[in-house]
Amino acid sequence: MSVKPIIQNTNIVKTLLDRKLQNGDIVVDATMGNGNDTLFLCQKVLPLGKVYAFDIQEDAFINTTKLLQEHNFTLHLGKQVHCIKDSHANFEQYLSESVDVFMYNLGYLPGGDHSIITDPKSTIESLKIASKKLKEGGIISIIVYYGHSGGEIEKRALEKYLESLSSQQFKIFQGMMPFNNHFPPIIYMIEKLRRKKQPTR
Repeated sequence: MSVKPIIQNTNIVKTLLDRKLQNGDIVVDATMGNGNDTLFLCQKVLPLGKVYAFDIQEDAFINTTKLLQEHNFTLHLGKQVHCIKDSHANFEQYLSESVDVFMYNLGYLPGGDHSIITDPKSTIESLKIASKKLKEGGIISIIVYYGHSGGEIEKRALEKYLESLSSQQFKIFQGMMPFNNHFPPIIYMIEKLRRKKQPTR
């Protein structure tokens, strides 16, 4: 019997987010893919919270909806759970609330068309909006898969954007497993720091 390794990029991210997420949070899966992150978020923040999931591909929308239905979230679809077939660059058209957690997986849809990949321009535009929408104490998680055509360009654009963020406003963690892959996926965890309260006179 094959056993999946515990040390996986997605497991690491979810373990860290598990310490943050709670029932009632507002969360976003910026790249819903096959729906695994969307499902994780639903399991953590429902029934009191809200989940928004974005992807431009019809397959992603279908796969995610099916997965949520299989895990008994059918009644939440369209109410607390919103699966949106649109680019994450258009967050502002859908998100009126401040957000506790954003999750990103950058690359292509696993099992899908590898020629359809996340785009540096829309990714950075999305992250600019996410950085503003993120609550103090909130987290943006990003896993960057870049071992494909166009992946290195997006990785460099992401690094340039993260370098531009104020260290007074954001704390950024970077991690990877360098000995297991020629193009080891990179994890970024971005925490929006809480403002220090001004002393009262």
